[in-house]
Amino acid sequence: MTDKPATIWEKTILTLQREIPAASFATWFSKVNPLSLNNGEFVIEVPDLFIKGGIERRYRELVERAASDACGYKTRLLIKVSPDSADVSLDPPTLASRDASIIQPHDTLPLNRDYTFDMFVRGKNNHLAYAASMAVAEAPGKAYNPLFIYGSVGLGKTHLLQAIGNFMVASGLPKTVVYTTSERFAIELIMAIRNNTTPAFREKYRRIDLLLIDDVQFLEGKEATQEELFHTFNELYGSEKQIVLSSDRPPEKLSGLQDRLVSRFRWGLVADIQPPDLETRIAILREKASNRGIQVDDDILELIARRISSNVRALEGALIKAIAHSELQGAKLTPKNIEGMLPEEGKREKLTIAHIKDEVAMRYHLKRHDLEGASRKKEISQARHMAIYLARDMTNNSFPAIGKQFGNRDHTTIMHSYMKVKTLLKETPLLQAELNEMKEGLLARFQENS
Repeated sequence: MTDKPATIWEKTILTLQREIPAASFATWFSKVNPLSLNNGEFVIEVPDLFIKGGIERRYRELVERAASDACGYKTRLLIKVSPDSADVSLDPPTLASRDASIIQPHDTLPLNRDYTFDMFVRGKNNHLAYAASMAVAEAPGKAYNPLFIYGSVGLGKTHLLQAIGNFMVASGLPKTVVYTTSERFAIELIMAIRNNTTPAFREKYRRIDLLLIDDVQFLEGKEATQEELFHTFNELYGSEKQIVLSSDRPPEKLSGLQDRLVSRFRWGLVADIQPPDLETRIAILREKASNRGIQVDDDILELIARRISSNVRALEGALIKAIAHSELQGAKLTPKNIEGMLPEEGKREKLTIAHIKDEVAMRYHLKRHDLEGASRKKEISQARHMAIYLARDMTNNSFPAIGKQFGNRDHTTIMHSYMKVKTLLKETPLLQAELNEMKEGLLARFQENS
């Protein structure tokens, strides 16, 4: 059985974009190419072993499931490294690894061509952020510098940042645009220090026309990275180059950042994005359906919009789920079957430690009982530390209560695991990104109980 790999990959990508945060998707999948799909074996090509290791460890099951859904039959993923890649045999750092020298360099993160101003649905919830972004794109370094956009997950911050970049690229002017995430910035700095290439790192970030940095909240506690960003900020600002930043909260609530850096974030304009109101949610759904070439009745769009109110990503995911259900069942979408497949957000189940254990076990290809057992195998103990940290961070359970749910462990053992992860988070940007992805996945399905 043979299918066109490019067509199947396009469908697979739609699922991945729905389930993976935009910044993480850009990091891991922006340079993946489908090679072949024969007899259930889906072969993709990645630029280097760093990307291969990350996809293998984090996303193999998700990619295989998405590809199988796109094909209509079970597929197995095979990841090949591009022959142009440098021969590096190390995987990405694990929880216990503090040696950032194993992280391999990458080119600048690409801009998503779909993230344009034309594709951004405006409403009362995002009017200021949209207008400010347009002003910055039309007069970089002049209108609002820096522009700081904040809001919860899935509301369009990344879309606006990249829309500014795409606008400048489309202008045809000889301008240099760099889009990155705070995690990526930190990783590159660590790598530069380890490899004695700090001058090249600084040249990259201080000789550009537009710097777009996503999710600056992840710089909390990373003193060396903040120091470097502070000097980069000063260099660019002094040269009237545009800086745009995003965060999940306003500058004054970024408690783990240097005061002088937070002060600079507030020099220009701070604009927030709120959850969209009902009319905007309906408009977003109509736009998404139109982009997919699908006609959906207004009463269906309104019902979905009433059921999903938290963020745009969840809204789009609900629409895709409804359309897929309709196509697979060969039945027209009706209010009755929408009500059956999309429970109201307020009725989501409360998050429990069991949910957290299942999420961590799935991420690391383990079973829940592995995390509860006595095994000291490296991969199991590391995953157990992660689950314990999330249980303490995301629920209102005490250390003794958590210990009971992890094989009746003593509360001092649980506290040690928690503190170990907390310490490592300050030193390992990739670990922070990994934890954030698991938290987002849990919060998308359950109500936080803290």
